[in-house]
Amino acid sequence: MVEPITCPMCQGAIPGKEIHTRTSCPSCGADLSALVRQRLAAEARAMAPPPQPNPLISQAGLLSLVAPCFGIVVYLFGRRAFTENPNGMLVVGAVCTLVVAAGFVFGVVAFFAPKAQEAGTMGKAIAGIFINGLLISLAILNIFTHQKVAATGSDTPEPPRRGSSYISGK
Repeated sequence: MVEPITCPMCQGAIPGKEIHTRTSCPSCGADLSALVRQRLAAEARAMAPPPQPNPLISQAGLLSLVAPCFGIVVYLFGRRAFTENPNGMLVVGAVCTLVVAAGFVFGVVAFFAPKAQEAGTMGKAIAGIFINGLLISLAILNIFTHQKVAATGSDTPEPPRRGSSYISGK
């Protein structure tokens, strides 16, 4: 049941059942539309159900933990299947990289999500960010190492032949 609104001018009241149809005081005629709007807004907030948590945000922490595991499994099976095919290995590497990057993004989303989400999401998010970040940094380190080895491998001098001597030149 809605309580009546009291007029600040004459202390007259709009009964609770008439609050939806009247906006002026029945006694003095004062405009009470602002008070009526406030009361109706308060009722609407009280009757509205609480917002449901977003299922993606609730599961983002778990997805950030599952993504590196899935990426490693795909890489191991893909490596076994495509060892002779360089294009196949390139596709497997790209898929694994995208999966790990998506896991990192899910971890960041779960970390910065509203705190009203289910318990444990923050810990999963931190673990997912750490694991995926570690895999991403290892991949970047691996790329730089391969580039350095490729660059130094082409500049190495030829090893001396067994039959020749440096001193005599023969």
